[in-house]
Amino acid sequence: MKSRIASVLILIASLNATFATICTWLDYSKDNLDARIAVQERAFMKSMRTEYDYLLSSRICLLKFDGVRHCFGRSLAKPPDDCALPLFAENGSGRSGYTSSPDKSHTDFNAIGNLGYVEIFYNSDGESIGDAAIFFRTDKQFVPLQSTNDYYRRVSWDMAKFDAVKEWLDQHLPKIKDLGTVEVTNTPPGAISHGGGNRLDLGGGKIGIIQFYALADMPEFLKANPQYTTNDSYMCMYLASENSDGKLKDINSRRSPRSRKSVLFVVDGQFYHLTLKPIKAAPAPASGR
Repeated sequence: MKSRIASVLILIASLNATFATICTWLDYSKDNLDARIAVQERAFMKSMRTEYDYLLSSRICLLKFDGVRHCFGRSLAKPPDDCALPLFAENGSGRSGYTSSPDKSHTDFNAIGNLGYVEIFYNSDGESIGDAAIFFRTDKQFVPLQSTNDYYRRVSWDMAKFDAVKEWLDQHLPKIKDLGTVEVTNTPPGAISHGGGNRLDLGGGKIGIIQFYALADMPEFLKANPQYTTNDSYMCMYLASENSDGKLKDINSRRSPRSRKSVLFVVDGQFYHLTLKPIKAAPAPASGR
């Protein structure tokens, strides 16, 4: 693609594994970059970027290679020419570049029906997704952003396309099983490895474990990390050892930027949603003498 610039790699070699940060420009070639950057500072654009990023991270990036093929079909033979990057999308892709031998990382384009395309950056396992970007298919009504004067006509086009793409994704991506509100208590450090944590019935004999703690209860951590507040919390999810060959298995999850209590995750291709409800653990009963 015309505006594709070679990836920038920051590499630290370590035996047979490589750690890297990969930054790649996306194809914004139909727009003027200075104009894009200028309008992206507007409040509406920032709000739309939050929605766009969450759609990518919570629905598309949780898929694996086979799930992508099932939802979108086979990848395209070459990058499309009739595509436009939404104004509210980042102009580049930034993702972790951890690689190990053999490195199966690759980038594919898949069609979103006749509405647009998704560019998917696969990790070194060739299965999981490191990042993704949605492009809209251009038509006669498309307005390239050559200056900020084109903003209102272009954003109207972008929003109509985005609504149509979201509707298509709702129809074709795996359905979400809502687990409702789940009460969680703080998980002491080390408790997960000793059978602790908040257990969650996922159905079908599968048990999830939620490691959670409210940062309001960790004053020393907050003092050392002022970027966090007492309203923040930490959460990780695992598949219980009885469901994963005797070992805890990480569950890839995403928390909504609009409500950190709203969580989406996937297990064996099934998407789940839950709403966290932190509660205080009941005090341990006093031991008798």
